[in-house]
Amino acid sequence: MEKKITLITLTLLATAFIAASVFTYYPLTLTVQPTAPPVVFAAGSNANQQDLSGNIVVNIGQNSTSASITIHPTYHTTYYKNVTLIKNTDSKAYNVSLVLDDITGDLPSGSHVYLIVYSSGATRDLRTGVSGYPDLGPTGGVVTVVNLTAPSTNSPLNIGVLDNGGTWEIDFLVYIPEGNYAIETYSQTFSMHI
Repeated sequence: MEKKITLITLTLLATAFIAASVFTYYPLTLTVQPTAPPVVFAAGSNANQQDLSGNIVVNIGQNSTSASITIHPTYHTTYYKNVTLIKNTDSKAYNVSLVLDDITGDLPSGSHVYLIVYSSGATRDLRTGVSGYPDLGPTGGVVTVVNLTAPSTNSPLNIGVLDNGGTWEIDFLVYIPEGNYAIETYSQTFSMHI
C-alpha cells in the first residue's frame, strides 16, 4: 500500500511539473511604422547670438527632437528672449507637457531660473516688477511660466495645447543675487523633455 501511495504521489508530481512546463503561444502581429515627429524644436531668433560671455548656444538635434541650450547670465536679472521654438508641424493640435528629469550642479542661494513659453510673435512686458525683475504675471501671449529651480522632478507639467501649425517661443529669465562669492564657480544643468 505504501508503494502504491508513493507511486501515485510521484505520478501526480510528475504530471503537475509537466503541466506547469507547457506554454501556449497564440499568434499576434505587430507592425511598427515610424513617422516624422509632429512636434519639433527649432532655433529662435536669438539662438547663437552674442551673450554676456560668448554666445547663447543653441544646438538642435539632427531630427529636431532635441535641443541643448547654454546661457551665460550674471548678477541680478538676465533675460533671454526667443532662444528656441517649439513647432507643431502636424494638422492636429497636441497637448504638450514638460518633465524636469534632473537638476545637477547649483546656483547661489536665492537664484531663480524661469522657462517662459510665449505664443508666436507675442509682445514681452519686461517692466520691473515688485521683486526687482520683470513681472512674469499673465500678460498677452504668455502660455506658461515654469520656475525650473522649484518644481518636482519626473512630474509632467502641462504647458498647454499647441494648435496645428502653431509655434511657441521659449524665453529664459535668470535671477542671481549679489553676494560674497565668485559667480564663475557656479553652474546648474536642467535636464528635461517635452
